[in-house]
Amino acid sequence: MIRFIIIAGLYLIPNISYACATCYGASDAPATIGMNWAIMTLLGVTGTMLGSVATVMIRLKNRAKKFKSLTKDT
Repeated sequence: MIRFIIIAGLYLIPNISYACATCYGASDAPATIGMNWAIMTLLGVTGTMLGSVATVMIRLKNRAKKFKSLTKDT
């Protein structure tokens, strides 16, 4: 019943179902520009965090290898 009410509402009041400028494709709209910057920011933060974790893992591996070679001689 709820599904029927939602579908009927979308057909009877189509203004509520229109896509926003970002989804519809207005490339010069401020919402689209803001969305693009938000995506780039999130990609930058995610890439920085993943790169930091990878760097720490590589440094730990190298330190463990160096420590193992130092203790092996003794």
